[in-house]
Order: sequence, then C-alpha cells, then structure tokens
Amino acid sequence: MNRTLEDIVPTRNVLSISSHVVHGHVGNDSIQFPLNLRNWNVDTINTTNLSNHAGHGKLKGSKTDSNTISDIFQGLKDQTMLKDYDALIVGYVASESNLDVLWNEILPAFNGKEIVVMDPILGDNGRVYVDPKIPARYEHFLSLNKYKIDVLTPNGFEMEQLTGVKIASWDSLSKSLDIFFKKYSSIRNVVVTSVDISGSLYCIGSDAKSTFYYKVDEIDALFSGSGDLFLGLLTDEYFNTRKLSDALGKTVSVVESVLKLSYAIVSNESKTQKLVNGKLYIPDLKLIESRKLITSKVEDISVNFI
Repeated sequence: MNRTLEDIVPTRNVLSISSHVVHGHVGNDSIQFPLNLRNWNVDTINTTNLSNHAGHGKLKGSKTDSNTISDIFQGLKDQTMLKDYDALIVGYVASESNLDVLWNEILPAFNGKEIVVMDPILGDNGRVYVDPKIPARYEHFLSLNKYKIDVLTPNGFEMEQLTGVKIASWDSLSKSLDIFFKKYSSIRNVVVTSVDISGSLYCIGSDAKSTFYYKVDEIDALFSGSGDLFLGLLTDEYFNTRKLSDALGKTVSVVESVLKLSYAIVSNESKTQKLVNGKLYIPDLKLIESRKLITSKVEDISVNFI
C-alpha cells in the first residue's frame, strides 16, 4: 500500500455556527483551530465579522444578517454537504433573527445521527449582554422540545435564566436541574460551566438520571474565548466517548491548562496590561502556544457524583 495513504489520520466533520474576529481567538476562532488539531474538518458559519473582541475597547465590523446565514446554509444543502457532518456546534448567534434561522432551518437538518452541542449564550456575571429579546426567544424555542440536543452548555447565570432558580447551593442546583429536564425534555445532557457554591467554582454535568461535578481551579484573571474553546473540545470528547462524565473531565483539564499557560504568558509580557475589576484581562487566548496541551493525551479525571 502507498505509504502516504497509510499515514492518513481518520477525520470527522463538523459545522460550527458562532462569531468571527479577524484578530484574536474567540467564537469560531477558538473552536476551529483546536478541533483541526484533533483531526476535525471544521466548516464555519460566522454570525459576526469583527475586527477584534469587544474587550479590547474598540472594534469595527458587523453582525451577519439572517438572510446571509440562511443563504449560506441553503448553499450547503444544495450541494448535499450536510450528510457529511458528524456534529453541529452552536455558539454565539448574535441576533434574534439568526436564532430564528437556526431553529427553523438549521436544527431540523441535524435531527438525526449527528451530535448537536449548543451554548445558549445570553450573559454572565449577573447580566444579559445579548439582544434583550434573545433570552426569552431561546427559552421559548428550547421548551418546544422539537429537536434533539445532545449537550447544552449554559453558564451559571444562563442556567438561572432558563430555569428561574437562583443557584447558590447544592440544593438550589438540584432544584434547577429538576426544572430544566422537565421543561426541556429533548435536551439529553446539560453542562453548567461555572457555578459558584460557597466560594468555590464548579463545573456541573447531568443527564437527569445522574449529576456530577468537577472543582475548577480559579485563576486570578478574566478570559474571552474560554467558553468557545470549552464548547469545541467538549464536542470532540463527547463524540469520542458518548459518556458525558469522562468527556467533561478531560475538557475541564485541557481548558484549565490552556488558561494557565495564557495567563503565564500575558502576565510576563512587558506591554501595559488591562485590568477589569482588579483582575488581569486576557481578551485573546494563546492557542497556538497551547497546541501541545490541546493534542496531548488526557488521563481520566476522578469525577464526583452528587
């Protein structure tokens, strides 16, 4: 056999719908490169085209209008390319009309063998930072239970928005999860990416039958793009194992390593550093520098069941 063919690594295919910046690594730019390193062909539909992340203070560019999103997706359908996808990732949708296209045109085409992983980006730190109409729209669409979603990844604030329960203890977390799976029965798994309980930060996973958690190492910094990196890596790990507890543990481990390396690099740079609420702000993850962390084999992490 041709030696070149023997060396070919099996690949998978994913369609990722999220934001795009020219400079930096957030949105699709935090999803695509890590998944490429893990042997995924990543096609992207960009819901924004911006010069940089807003955290830099100034930016230029615009949101992608819903007609363009619809046209691009229809082009993929016309070329019968949808059958090649193994997964769909949904991140920042940018507008209510884009969310409508996602729900009425894109998700119906992925209601089969592919896995669907979605981050319902609404806000964080106690405030909504998307179009004010999006949270209610998301809640409405998800509660219709029309399409299968394999994993939904809200942060703690977004989970509170979706369930109406303030999460401040293990009991309130349990109540929130009960409401979640009753209200959104077509969602198979939920990962609550950051929950503060008694001053400690946790990442929670649940499939309605069992709930588990990983304690998260806190870093004295604020990052942009970490949720997108998490979303991409979780998709890869879940696709490989179909076991959420294993997939989540490995994802948390790699993301923590990337954040720690990014912090170490930025904190040692000589240029003026930006602080937000007294913490070092890192608007762009050091993904290129982290490629060995992203591709190295991750050992199984001990999980804690509730």
